[in-house]
Amino acid sequence: MTDVLGKVTDVNRTLAYGGQKMGKSSLRLGLLALAVCGVLIWLGPDVALDWLIAGIGIALGAALAIYGGVKWLAPPTPALVISPKGIRQYIDFVKTVDIPWHEVRGVDSIDISGKVGRDVHHLTNVTVVLVTRAFYDRHIHVGSWFMRGPAWHMLYVPKNDTMGDMVQVALHHQVVEASAAELREAVEWRWKAFRDAKPAPATGPRMFGGFRRK
Repeated sequence: MTDVLGKVTDVNRTLAYGGQKMGKSSLRLGLLALAVCGVLIWLGPDVALDWLIAGIGIALGAALAIYGGVKWLAPPTPALVISPKGIRQYIDFVKTVDIPWHEVRGVDSIDISGKVGRDVHHLTNVTVVLVTRAFYDRHIHVGSWFMRGPAWHMLYVPKNDTMGDMVQVALHHQVVEASAAELREAVEWRWKAFRDAKPAPATGPRMFGGFRRK
């Protein structure tokens, strides 16, 4: 516990969190889909539509299982990096989001509720950082609804209050190898230490939190 606290409060230390939790969840879901659709095929459905549904389920289940296995056992890129430079989010197959500390307007913990498909999810004590709508539009937003995916509204949550038009960037501890308290502390300590630092001049390839910008 002391070692973890030391890593969190050492503001000059870069913390990289893998997405193993998400990998395990995707692997379980994929294996479940394979099992259910495998049983359906073994029973030999009489209707062509059932064969089609089973085939699609097998394909999706296999894809989820492979993705989950790789994400769990051999994650190629950290899902979240917290460094003296700022925050880096790696969104699989979509983009890498970099948020320098001087662009963060506040740190908070909130509850997030949202519907993904037919399921309603309630996530508690999620660490968020506030950025302006202008920063979100320039550096984070993805124009394609397909690329954003059905859970985008639970990653980037608009907030309209006296601070102005802001967006809350959610750092979900449920999908990385960290607790809610650890993420909140890691973010808040570094933000307070580096929020007034002047941004480095953009000259040539840069390193962000120890990882080369793509």
